[in-house]
Order: sequence, then structure tokens, then C-alpha cells
Amino acid sequence: MERVAASGAGAELVHRAAAAEIGFALGIADRSAERLIDRAARLCNDYPEAHAALSAGRIGLAHTTGIVEAGAIIDRPEARAAYAAEVLPVAESETPNRARRLATILAEKHAARTMEKRHAEARAERRVWIAELGDGMAELRAVMDAVSAFAIHDRLSRQAHVVCAAERAERDRALADPLSTSVPQPRTVDQARADQLVDLLLNGEPSSSWAERGAVGLGRLDARVQVTIPVDALLGAASSGDTVSSGNTVSSGGSDTRADALRANASHTAASRGTATLAGHGAIDAETARILAQLTAGWDRVRVDAETGAVLAVDRYRPSEEIRRFLRARDQHCRYPGCTIVPFRSDADHTVDAAQGGETSSRNLSFLCKRHHTMKHRTGIGMRQDAEGVIEWTSALGRRLKDRPVSRVMFAPAGGTLASESSERPVAEPRAA
Repeated sequence: MERVAASGAGAELVHRAAAAEIGFALGIADRSAERLIDRAARLCNDYPEAHAALSAGRIGLAHTTGIVEAGAIIDRPEARAAYAAEVLPVAESETPNRARRLATILAEKHAARTMEKRHAEARAERRVWIAELGDGMAELRAVMDAVSAFAIHDRLSRQAHVVCAAERAERDRALADPLSTSVPQPRTVDQARADQLVDLLLNGEPSSSWAERGAVGLGRLDARVQVTIPVDALLGAASSGDTVSSGNTVSSGGSDTRADALRANASHTAASRGTATLAGHGAIDAETARILAQLTAGWDRVRVDAETGAVLAVDRYRPSEEIRRFLRARDQHCRYPGCTIVPFRSDADHTVDAAQGGETSSRNLSFLCKRHHTMKHRTGIGMRQDAEGVIEWTSALGRRLKDRPVSRVMFAPAGGTLASESSERPVAEPRAA
């Protein structure tokens, strides 16, 4: 490498030669090695605190990848240092997947260029293309805004589940009929979801195929996404301790809440620059969030603590839904460690079973997806929940792990910190059966 001149072209060749050596050593392509070198350089130069945490074993390599990639939108060294101070405690207490999504939200607070400008540039790259797979198959790929992508996937999934349920019922009827000469085989959800996409794009409407008898009209199944919008992002006004959460982009119930009422009710604080977020994804641009807010018939207002970001209350004119709205705003997804299944695909589970006297309140409820809801009840896994929504899980072998509501990070002001352990007061703990 000493033979290569230190000019611009020469330096590039040195970089490529180093990548080739690493590629040979690791058995990977040189371009993959270049990406590893770039990520390592950014980690060491831009986020030395994260590198130190990795060296000390407090976080893993996947955590640092999420931190570095989310922080790519931050230019100024002092802003990167502030971002690192906020994101490292999160990375040390969350799984890599959750930490990555929260890092994108925290990075927005310190980005020099707004989400709107970056989103406009990225949106200009939207496209659809085909990747051949062989065996007569191909992938249809599309780049679009995240809200549309999540909504499309949700609608296809809901239609697919209806179709699959009807097909299973038809199979069971055939099995029970002694005169039946054939038993239809139900499709998997993935297969049905793919078929629904083809039907919608080629025929303009979803199809129930041979299982149409007794099936729900699939065209009536709307797409659902959960978007949380800080008031300042919604109104373009000063920061506020209030946040507006929309649980359904099509219809979420009636409400006469208006922008002027929100402005009047806002308790202005020194909160961070508001970032609208899409459940299961992360930050989205404010313009898209405002469009969704206009399409939604009703909003949930989430009042948060200006110091810690903890959810204090969720109010609306439907008290029978108040607890669920509170949990959606607080939990954002299944509360089992590492799981990110969104609330409307999860169950509101009693920490202390209702049969054992557990109350139906936000202090004794949390969202668990069906997989982890079943695991909690059947595999010996225990949980207890404190007054602020922190859940301590206990494995069947006695290992303990705490899961904190991600809303505490999402709604925390710039420079804010997570509440101390001493403030956690256990109030809901299952009793032995």
C-alpha cells in the first residue's frame, strides 16, 4: 500500500485495498467490507461514547449500528454528543430492534435538516421494480412513504386473515361431511396476503376465492395505522406538553376537538421539537401527520409529564375506551421484551388476572401480542407492573428483566432523562395460583 500515491485517487485505492484484505479475512465481499469500515469509522469518530459502551459490554454491536445509522442525519459535533447522551441509556435498557426505532426519534431532535426536507428528497426516489427469483417467481418491490406501506400491509393482512378463517371453516365442513369427495386446503396467511395484492392490483377488488361463502366483505376492511403527533407538529405552533394520538387513519370515532381548542388547552413547556411517529416504524414527516389528522374523525389527547415524558392521562369523550387509549399511547407495542407488535394486533392483558381480583385499570393492564400473552399464562413466565407502567419480567428459571414504556423516551424533552429506579412503585403483581 505504500506504493500508492496519497492523492485523492490513490487514497481511494488504499481504501479499496484495505476493504479487500478485510473481505478475504472475513469471507465477505469487498463492498460489504467497505460498509463495515465506514460504520466503524463513524462509530469511533462520531460516537466515541457508544464505542466505549460497546467495549465495556453495556451494549451490543447491533445497538451501535442502530445508533450510528439513526445519527447520520446529525451534522454538528455538539449535537451528536447530546444525541449520544440521550440514546445510550435507551440502548443499554432495550433490545437492538427497539433501540434502533427509538434512536430515529431521538435523532430528529438534533438534526440540522428537518424531516420535511429529507422526506421530500427521499419521496422523490419512490418507484416500483421487479427482482427475478427463478422457478417462475419474482418479487414486486416498491419504495413509498412509510405510512402508506404500513397501511397497505395492514389492510392486506386483515383481508388475508378473514379469507384464511373462511377457508379453514370450509375445510372443517368438508372433513365432517361423510359424502365429501375432496377436502380443500386452506392457504397460509402469507399466501393469502400475496393473492389479495394481486387481486387488488389486477382486478381492482379483493377476492375470497372458493371460500367466498360466509366470508366478510373484504372491501369493507380499512387500513389501520397508529400515528402519534405532538401538538407543535400538528399546529406548527410552540412546543407543548400535549400530544395528539390517532389510532386509525380512516375512522376512529367522533369528536368535536378543533385546532383552536387544542391550542387553548396546550400547557406550554420547554419540550423538545415535536416529532410525529408511526407505531412499528419511527419518525415520519409532520405534513403527512397533519394530513392523517385531518382524515381522522377523532383524536386522543395524551398528556405527558414535561420533565420525564411519562404518559399521565388520555382523554376523549368515550370513557369506555379511555383505558385502551391510555395503553395505546403509553405502550406503543407489545410489552414483552424485544417485541414490537403494534397495539391493535395485541391483547390488553391483566397483569394480575381478573379472576384473582386484578382490577381493570391502566396500572394493571398492558398490551401483549397473542404469542407472548399465551407464553405468560402457559410457560411459567411472571410479570409485575409498577405505577408508572414499568414491567419486571421473570423467566421460568428466575432471571429478571425490566421493560419500560417506550413513550417515556418518545415524549421526553431534549436533555431529559429516564425516571430513576427509586421512583418505581410495584402495584400489580400476579399471585401464585
